[in-house]
Amino acid sequence: MYEQYRETFDRIHASERLREEVFQMTKQERGVSHKRRISRGILVAAVLVLALTGTTLAAVGMPRTLRDWFAVEWQERTETDISQEQLALIDSLTQEVGVSDTQNGVTVTLDSITVGNSSMWMMLHVSGAYGENEDLRYHFDGIDLTMDPDPEQQHNTPGGYGFDYPYSKVSSDGTLMVLVRFEIDLAGLSSLTDTHRQVTLLLENVVCNDMTDPEDEDLLLTEGSWTLQFDLEPQALDAIQIPGQVQADARSTEGGANKTVTFWDVEITATDITYVQSREDQMYDVCPVLVLEDGAEIEVGNGASRFRDEAYTEWSSVWYWPVPVDLSQAAALRIGETEIPLT
Repeated sequence: MYEQYRETFDRIHASERLREEVFQMTKQERGVSHKRRISRGILVAAVLVLALTGTTLAAVGMPRTLRDWFAVEWQERTETDISQEQLALIDSLTQEVGVSDTQNGVTVTLDSITVGNSSMWMMLHVSGAYGENEDLRYHFDGIDLTMDPDPEQQHNTPGGYGFDYPYSKVSSDGTLMVLVRFEIDLAGLSSLTDTHRQVTLLLENVVCNDMTDPEDEDLLLTEGSWTLQFDLEPQALDAIQIPGQVQADARSTEGGANKTVTFWDVEITATDITYVQSREDQMYDVCPVLVLEDGAEIEVGNGASRFRDEAYTEWSSVWYWPVPVDLSQAAALRIGETEIPLT
C-alpha cells in the first residue's frame, strides 16, 4: 500500500496557490498522452465477448448503480456482506443527477453521485456499442472539475485534488459505465457539503488501454469534449473527533527507522480521516484502519498531505476510505500499533 499511497490518481491537479509556489522550482516534464493502435484482433475479440456473454454479465449482477458497486466493493475488501446500516448510509450520501451532454453523436450521462467530506464518486454512462474485454480499461483521456464556490478559497496553503477510475464495465446493450472518484485535500478546514456548490465536470475523449505494460499508450475510441453541470446541496455529516493527542509508531517515508510521532485533531468521517502532526515529523506516516463492531476492518485507500497553517508548522494529512462507512458501526481506530476505542 505504501508504494501506491499519496499519488495513485490517474490525474493530479494542483491548486492555483501550489502552481504559483512551484513556478520557480525545477520544472517536471508533463506527460503527453499518446494514442496507440491496439491490434484489431483484440478489439474484434472484445466485440465477440460482448455478443456471446452480454446477457451473462447482466445475470451475475454486474453493478449498474453506485449502491450496487459499493456492495460488491465492500464484500471484496472486508470478505463480509454489506449490512443494511451501511447501505442506508450510502443511500443518504447518494443523489440522482441525470444530466447529459451529447458530442459527435455520443451522450455522456452523469447518473448519480455519492458525496462525502472531501471525496465524491460519480457514475457515468456513455452511449455506444462498446466491446467488453477484461484486458481493456476504459476511461477519459482528459478530466477536470470546478466548483463554485471553491472549497479551497479559505485556504492559505497549497493543496491539490485528483481523480481515479475504480470501475469501468460494458453493459449488455453496449453502454459503457465508468465510475470516477474525485478526492480533494481540504486539510479538515472545509467540506464539499458545507454549502451549496455548483459543479462543472469536464470530460475529454473516451479511450481504452489493454494494460499489458505500464508504458502502454491509450487508444482513442471516441473524440469529444463533454460538460456536465450539477449542484451539491449542503448536508451535515457525522464525525468522530479523537480528543487530545495520539502517539503512534510511524514509518519513515524516506526509508529510515520508525519513530513515535504525536498526532492531533484526529477526525473521522464516513469517507475520510484527517489528522495533524508537526512540521518536523512530516516525513513519518501511518496508515489508519477502522475496526467495525463485527470485526471487519476498513483500510485506507488514497491519501494526501499539505500544510494547514500559513506559518507552515502544522502538517495535515487526509486518508480516504475506499467505501463510505457508517460510523455508528465503528468500534475502534488503529493508527500504527495504537488502537483507540470509539465506543
